[in-house]
Amino acid sequence: MIKKMKLKFIMIAGIAVVVVLFIVLGLVNGINYYNNLYESYQTLEVILDNEGFLPASQSEVWMHDIIFTEDSQFEERYFYAIVDGDDSIIMMNMDFIASLKQEDVDKLVKKVMKRDDYRGLIRMGKTTYCYMRRRNENGFYDLAVLNFTPRMMASHNLLRFSLTVGLASLLLFILIISIAARKAIEPMANNIQAQKQFITNASHELKTPLAVISANVEVIEMMEGKNEWTESTLKQVSRMSELISRLVVLSRLQEKEQITLSDVDFSEVAEEAVQEYGAVICTDGKNLEKNLEKGLHVLADRSGLRELVSILTDNAAKYCDDKGTVRVNLTRKGKTAVLTVANDYADGAGVDYSRFFERFYREDQSHNSEKKGFGIGLSMAESITEMFRGKIGAFWKDGVITFQVCIPIDRVEKNAKIDKTEKSEKTENPAESK
Repeated sequence: MIKKMKLKFIMIAGIAVVVVLFIVLGLVNGINYYNNLYESYQTLEVILDNEGFLPASQSEVWMHDIIFTEDSQFEERYFYAIVDGDDSIIMMNMDFIASLKQEDVDKLVKKVMKRDDYRGLIRMGKTTYCYMRRRNENGFYDLAVLNFTPRMMASHNLLRFSLTVGLASLLLFILIISIAARKAIEPMANNIQAQKQFITNASHELKTPLAVISANVEVIEMMEGKNEWTESTLKQVSRMSELISRLVVLSRLQEKEQITLSDVDFSEVAEEAVQEYGAVICTDGKNLEKNLEKGLHVLADRSGLRELVSILTDNAAKYCDDKGTVRVNLTRKGKTAVLTVANDYADGAGVDYSRFFERFYREDQSHNSEKKGFGIGLSMAESITEMFRGKIGAFWKDGVITFQVCIPIDRVEKNAKIDKTEKSEKTENPAESK
């Protein structure tokens, strides 16, 4: 359990760091790209305002946010053109771009003029261009096209750098949090260990007085005969003894972080466990329906698996409506063995079934003992299921409450294939086996 807590702590902390890094680095890269695009549009607007040229000083373009120097006109790669309504170039200035030939410019101008947007990005070959056009007083279009590739490459470089730094930061954080995780969860781990120790010690301390009370009551019955008081006392002693035993079992189940699992016939175990409750269910005036598929094997502990089926069947028998039906089914679904134990439960609407596996939780908040139980059986069932790498859940529909257990069976089949392969190799090589 401590190991699971540590892994969960690391996972939650890691997810939190990933989210923070994603937001921060995403904002940085997004803002950087937007600034590059905004600066390009501002530059194009200045070019259009100055009829194809960039000014030599900021004083000439004080209304814009970017700063121009005498070298700005040599740093930007662009061309300027005046285009008529038929997309024909009337005037062209290509003094500030050398990578484009006249035919390339003609193609690029036609592509831009087909666009509905007055500004945007357009790609030709491996180069991305930023364009802006507007209608002049003569009815023609002033068009400026700027090579946007250097700015885009800068954005891509920043993105790659951000991803590298983000990944390195995440790995470093995971390394640090892995070292610090045990220290972080140490108080909780100590608390859990203290609870387990308390349950173990309390069980030993309580067994002796309960045994003495039981013996004294039996002596009183021998001397004065049975009466309702002695029967009630013995009943409560028996109930308390069972509670102590279940608490100890539950504590030991949760301590077993590693357990040796073996191939167990789930169908056979379920048949044995359900058969024990058949007479009890019928005696109470209820019905039992079972449909157990034969030959389903899982990796589990036989006694634990039987305890799991018994807990669920016993729970269904206790809480089934009068003259209702208990249904136990075991089937295969894909690579999973699915056990469902259901019973009629008319008053199940609006119940929070997610809490049924909490220790000492009972849907009957009065905790009366009319129906025997302590609210820890389902918690034991959950612990046993987790030991077998399975999942358990509960739900209610149309007056029927169903508990479903899913245990993987693919590992059993893989082991069987390995065993068959080894046996066949031994058969094919008898000399080696000798």
